Amino acid sequence: MKGILILILAAAVGYLSYEYAYPVLANYVKFEKHKKEVAVAPAPAPVKKKEVAVVQPPKPKMEPKPETPKPMAPEPKPEPMPDMPKPVVDPNAFVAPVLPSLQERTENWAKLPASAFPRPVTIKRDLTLSMKMGANTASTQVKAGGTMIARGQDGLNILVSPMKASVALDDTNLKEILNAGYENWKIAYIASLKRAHEYRLAAGERAKNAPASTKGSAAKAGNDKPTKDKDGTYPLLIASMKSGQVTEIKPDAIKEWSDPVLEEGIWKVNVKYETMTMFGKFDTEAQAQIKNGVVEKWIYTGSGEVVP
Repeated sequence: MKGILILILAAAVGYLSYEYAYPVLANYVKFEKHKKEVAVAPAPAPVKKKEVAVVQPPKPKMEPKPETPKPMAPEPKPEPMPDMPKPVVDPNAFVAPVLPSLQERTENWAKLPASAFPRPVTIKRDLTLSMKMGANTASTQVKAGGTMIARGQDGLNILVSPMKASVALDDTNLKEILNAGYENWKIAYIASLKRAHEYRLAAGERAKNAPASTKGSAAKAGNDKPTKDKDGTYPLLIASMKSGQVTEIKPDAIKEWSDPVLEEGIWKVNVKYETMTMFGKFDTEAQAQIKNGVVEKWIYTGSGEVVP
């Protein structure tokens, strides 16, 4: 029994030596063969984490800050322009009137003056003219370029002879004839107004510069200054018109009466009046020449011609 215990004890000592003392010794002497492999537990597989999508809230848009305007550089002030001398207006200068066109004067050719007839006109195109003769109607052919006599107006037609038929105004050259005459008349009319204006200026200068002895000589001889009525008219001139000494000038057509001017013993009074011409009514100026209380004559101040 004692021997069995000894064997069991020896076995136990041997086992413990092999398990604990031998590996230390083998490691010391580098005896790899007898190293005890230590089992290493494999590393656990990594656990995959579930990916959670995180939605970022939209970032608020930042409004751009208003830029502080840069101070504007002051604009250079333009240099002041030198004052231009104003044109000198001569108060005595003649100002020509603005005359309307003949189309305006005749209300677009609807009212031709009576003085436009009778007048020869040229036909512009071939026409067939008809004329009633009792119960019958006579007709004739008129070739372009033919000449007839315009006798009067019927609206925008004119009456022509010898057929006494009606022809459209535009089928004749009457407009051209009247327009040409009107333009020539305007030139002559404005020229007469200018001469009348210059005459008044010259007469005023002569009267202003006349010696005192000349101004008093008329009174000594009984050549009194024409008297003006309260309404601005001159009874002596009104009587001259009514007596028929002048037919073109009518008292109710006079627009302006001038003051009498004494020149070379003759008192002169200018009147501006409206007169009828072949192109309508226009202002005209005439002069009454008076001596010793009598109107000797009437003349146009522009041309010096005697007024009929």
